[in-house]
Amino acid sequence: MARRYDYMDWLRVLSIFVVVGIHVVSKIINTTTTDDWIWHFANMFDAGLRWCVPVFFMLSGALLLTRDKEESVSEFLKKRLSKVVIPLIFWSFIYTLYNIYELEESYTAYEILVQFLTDDIYYHLWFLYTITGLYIMAPFLKLLVVHMDKKTFQAFLLFWIIFSCFLPFLPKFFEFELALTPGLFEPYIGYFLLGAYLVLYPVPKKYLLPLGALAIASYFVTLWGTYYLNAGLPADEFDDFFYEHYRPNALFITLFIFIGFQHMSKKIKPNALITRISTATFGIYVIHPLIQIYLNKFFGLNETTFNPIISVPLVWLLIFIISFGIILAMQKLPVVNRLVP
Repeated sequence: MARRYDYMDWLRVLSIFVVVGIHVVSKIINTTTTDDWIWHFANMFDAGLRWCVPVFFMLSGALLLTRDKEESVSEFLKKRLSKVVIPLIFWSFIYTLYNIYELEESYTAYEILVQFLTDDIYYHLWFLYTITGLYIMAPFLKLLVVHMDKKTFQAFLLFWIIFSCFLPFLPKFFEFELALTPGLFEPYIGYFLLGAYLVLYPVPKKYLLPLGALAIASYFVTLWGTYYLNAGLPADEFDDFFYEHYRPNALFITLFIFIGFQHMSKKIKPNALITRISTATFGIYVIHPLIQIYLNKFFGLNETTFNPIISVPLVWLLIFIISFGIILAMQKLPVVNRLVP
């Protein structure tokens, strides 16, 4: 894939902006109950934002699995893994220091190592582990993409949807689980391959309206389903079943967003600021929880400082702008720029 897709830059920027928003409203979701009006206010936002992480996986798959450039497995992995493993180690160290000095937690060296190996240092770092795994698999998944025809590709995606999106409803609502477990089709591999499929075989525009209807219906399913599962639960027992990225409701919204941007591609023009933010999305992702923490600690600014109707968008925007500014500065420094590629 030689040329740059401008719509992907816009989609990447919108997605990272939405990630920040999720982490703002989720503070409300996780500290209140369905008896509080602000829980419902936060749920109205959160229910419509869960497409952002699947889009990141789809963009990675779209760019990596459809490349024309021939690379050996070792060349591919050396180039890609250095961009995620080095930052993963560094930022895991930073968040470990936060846990020690701010949360006053205590670890032995062995416990720190175990936390790093088991993705238990800080909540948002899971994404780096998952994308590392997908990068390791990418050279082999690319062979599938190259050799599968359209119908075979569709069959694979259909099985992925059945296993990852629908089978989890059985143990959740019917209290039994098939012997054929959903793990046979790891959910994020499906999004990774789905991005490649949509670049190779774009969905015709005539399907955009039905997809939009499904997306709207999916939003209300997420909204109501999340309320249904959490009604009566205490604040520390939030059930995020319908928020999971690989539920059918999340899939339909994600498809509509991605395909919608594809169809707007001819109208989307290059924009220097968008391109610049797009190259900073990784850094914004890893640093923004710290900005959120210290905005609250030093300035008392959080999602409930004022009425949430004001506080949520204000804090959301501030976290995003400050995170981008810091990453912009870091990317200009030799050596340091390798920590926020």
